[in-house]
Amino acid sequence: MSLSTILRLLFPALLFALGISGVWVLARLATRRGRRRDGRREGLYLLFVFYLAAVVEITALRILEPSVSAAPQLVPMRTTFAHFQAGAGPFVYHTVGNLIWFVPLGVLLPRLWPRFRLGSVAACGFGLSLLVEACQWLLGTGMPDVDDLLLNTLGAALGYAAFCLCRRWAKR
Repeated sequence: MSLSTILRLLFPALLFALGISGVWVLARLATRRGRRRDGRREGLYLLFVFYLAAVVEITALRILEPSVSAAPQLVPMRTTFAHFQAGAGPFVYHTVGNLIWFVPLGVLLPRLWPRFRLGSVAACGFGLSLLVEACQWLLGTGMPDVDDLLLNTLGAALGYAAFCLCRRWAKR
């Protein structure tokens, strides 16, 4: 996938995320009722909402993209190996792209809710990825693939590891 194609997909995702974030802010202001809220925590909630909206739009909704009709690919690692054989570009785009999209989830969950540990972060990564893959299949907006589930879950776990490393570094 070319850089221009990636940017073409990112633009509507960012607009969608901004719109959803705006609705979130208005809803939070409407429910405030004189209570004072922690600005830093509210900023993290807003970032979390923006991230989720962007991920869902770019991976599942793809509002401006044509429909794709594809059966789910259920054989683990088939797609990843096919991309590896196709060359560095397709492999890096598929593998690193799927990992990177879910790293923020692994960072934001324990930051917002400190009781989240590796298992619950990985479960949330798997659940969000499963939701995305199901939407792709039902809406015809992508090609559902078990490798995406695996890589996205690993991405969330890597995000949690990065969160732990940063927290440990900050304590020193």
